[in-house]
Amino acid sequence: MAAGAKTLSRILDLHVRQLLPSGASVLELGAQVLSTRGEEDSLRRFIDHFAGQDSRVRPAASYSDGELARFANKAPFGELLVAIGFEYKALDIFDAFNTFLFDLNIHQPSDLLRNNFDLVTNFGTTEHIINQYLAMKSIHDFTKVDGLIYHDLPMSGYHQHGYFSYNPLFFEHLAQANDYEIVMQHYSKGGAVAAPPVMSENGFPDTSYYDFGIEFILRKTSDAPFRMPLDLSVTLNVNNAVWTEADPNRADGATAGSPALAVDSGYSSPQARALDRVSGWDLQRELLSRYRKRVLRWLGD
Repeated sequence: MAAGAKTLSRILDLHVRQLLPSGASVLELGAQVLSTRGEEDSLRRFIDHFAGQDSRVRPAASYSDGELARFANKAPFGELLVAIGFEYKALDIFDAFNTFLFDLNIHQPSDLLRNNFDLVTNFGTTEHIINQYLAMKSIHDFTKVDGLIYHDLPMSGYHQHGYFSYNPLFFEHLAQANDYEIVMQHYSKGGAVAAPPVMSENGFPDTSYYDFGIEFILRKTSDAPFRMPLDLSVTLNVNNAVWTEADPNRADGATAGSPALAVDSGYSSPQARALDRVSGWDLQRELLSRYRKRVLRWLGD
């Protein structure tokens, strides 16, 4: 995915709001290119904003039309960030500008990268990563306390792009589990895309679909270790023995005192203990409501 005029406006806004400092350290997941061809005015405004804050940054007027055109037409995004005074690194599986070789599926942050960045960007990268847990944990570990995490990802559609799309609930629970402040969220809709033959031939009812995007900017507020969110919306019947006790139904065959049971589950403690905060009456009321809905459905049949 490329960074565009929207990306520049988001970063500029974060700086104006004093959420992102001048000279910030930035880490990109996946070395992106800049695509602002035809929108060079937004590029000029972006450069001039930071030039006005730091005399060492060249103003846009000092660049030739050719230099600005090169930036706008898929130059490495990191080159622009360095030009405005930011410290920049990227992680990817190929060589690129200021890039460390790093596979988000299997590698974990070294001490050189841990808690080191004011801004970590995920501009269309993690939807290609099968190991979502390690990717999100690594993003957390890369980010300084008070640093920002900027996700710009597919929400739906994109049927021939990547492995995953992201639900708003995912980011809401991720923020809750890790005490992130939600600085911004935004949703976008692209133009109609023709449905590929494999979908049309196998039950997809329409000739086209739409791509929807999701953006979340999160602020890391503490140095606590990463915690996984836990979605309890589908059941009230959580058995905590899955994490803490021997149980004949455990699929891993763990027994009491097993080392496997002594390992921290990695879930957000408040979410994993969510039922402890629910009164007995609330549980009964929810169960009665569910039984009532089942009876009504049965009678309706």
